[in-house]
Amino acid sequence: MSSPKTFLLATRPNFLLITLLGCLIGLAIPGNTYTSNSFLSALAICITLFAHAGANLLNDYCDHRNGSDENNSERISPYTGGSRFIQNKILSAQQVHTFAWTLLFLTITLGLYICSQTTWALLPIGLIGVLMAWGYSSAPLQLMSRGIWGVIAIALAWSTVVVGMASLKLGQFADNAIPVSMAFGFMLANVLLVNQIPDINADKAAGKITIAVKYRSTSVWAWYLLISLSAYTLQLISILNGSIPSFSVITLTCIPGFIYCAILLHRDLNKSGRLKLAIQVNLIIVHFYAILLWIGMLLQK
Repeated sequence: MSSPKTFLLATRPNFLLITLLGCLIGLAIPGNTYTSNSFLSALAICITLFAHAGANLLNDYCDHRNGSDENNSERISPYTGGSRFIQNKILSAQQVHTFAWTLLFLTITLGLYICSQTTWALLPIGLIGVLMAWGYSSAPLQLMSRGIWGVIAIALAWSTVVVGMASLKLGQFADNAIPVSMAFGFMLANVLLVNQIPDINADKAAGKITIAVKYRSTSVWAWYLLISLSAYTLQLISILNGSIPSFSVITLTCIPGFIYCAILLHRDLNKSGRLKLAIQVNLIIVHFYAILLWIGMLLQK
């Protein structure tokens, strides 16, 4: 019988930190109305992490079913190619699938409880988040296999983290948080974009037409810069309309890191050592961006 630790590790917990940061950013967005209590805020963070963990597990299950992870000999562990828990027979595919839906069921159930205690404006936000957690990997949507729609799905999923937590804090729909939440979402979309590059051949064989599969070395780097620029543009809109503090411009210090990563992708896409470096640099710089965005809001207060 598998231990609780095994199930925890199967969720790829190292990748959950960025979601926690998204929650903190949402709670730090300025507001002058209702403020939720600490218990509900902590519970909301927990169910957001449940949703991300469930999505990771569903992704592993679906990539096992379509053969992408099974036939991926070019993965760069532990960043790409899934958790390998099914392929290494640590957990069965059914166990992973059942655990995924257990976490998503908890997300929905506890999410409804939070809505009943705060505002039902959270309901559509939560539904979009759960829909993206399921639809990114699962049939019939399988947005991960549909080029630009996969990028949009990731950006939308993580934008709900920020706008959802901001709405929880305010007790109403935080429409002022939409631009900065999408900025955060686009940064996360770039993580998936870069991490898909080593999986190009396996994904293509499995019928997954990701941006990386579609454009390969010709313009993935350009997509990366375009998504980064879109994120900064949305953040700037949030600053100019007064939704977030001007001190959050400290995230501009991350730009050299994004440019360096784009250069690595442009020049050395077919060199595994350089590609691993690009993945690592991108992960670090996106996390650093999120931390600085959060700190910028706190320091302005």
